[in-house]
Amino acid sequence: MDAGILPVKRLDAAKSRLDALFDPGQRRELAAAMLEDALDLCAAAKFISWHVLSADEAVIRKAAERGFATVEDPPSGGLNDSLTYAIERLSKADSVTIIPADAPLATVAELQDILDTGAISDVVVVPAERDAGTNGLYLSPPDLMAPRFGESSFSSYLRNAHETGLRCSILPLEGLALDIDSPEDVDELLSGSPRENRTVRLLKRWHQERD
Repeated sequence: MDAGILPVKRLDAAKSRLDALFDPGQRRELAAAMLEDALDLCAAAKFISWHVLSADEAVIRKAAERGFATVEDPPSGGLNDSLTYAIERLSKADSVTIIPADAPLATVAELQDILDTGAISDVVVVPAERDAGTNGLYLSPPDLMAPRFGESSFSSYLRNAHETGLRCSILPLEGLALDIDSPEDVDELLSGSPRENRTVRLLKRWHQERD
């Protein structure tokens, strides 16, 4: 089984870096739209068995209603501790693919590219567009290395793979690379998005209302 983990922050605490653009209600609405788009993406990528990881009961309920396996996020620790907890539950899987819930331009084809690259790799790392971070991670087996998402995590994964002699592939993916965390990310999405989904439509509508 090729497992997948979609970690989702509490909707009422998401997108705080966008407070210069949107009020708390709008940020929650945006996070909810991105969640729906992410669930649509995972539902279409049936070649991966997806698990939604969250401490938000509404997120867990929504994911379960749509037929996804869920993992309730333990209350203590940050993202990487939560991912470690989820990975431990998937120890029998052949691989795990981890993607963010706030990359609305990601495509099914990109997720297939990750698995195809993983067929000849122990580790596949998808670089984020900003902050030298990571927006996709494939590990086979799932507990091959500890998750370390965050700023500058990309180089950390590469260094770990090199030091331990793992076959590591760097896989740039244009859609998955853009996560919506900052005003600059919103501007980039609005300036060149070829897709129409809930997130794109919502941000376009708010942009038009401001004008």
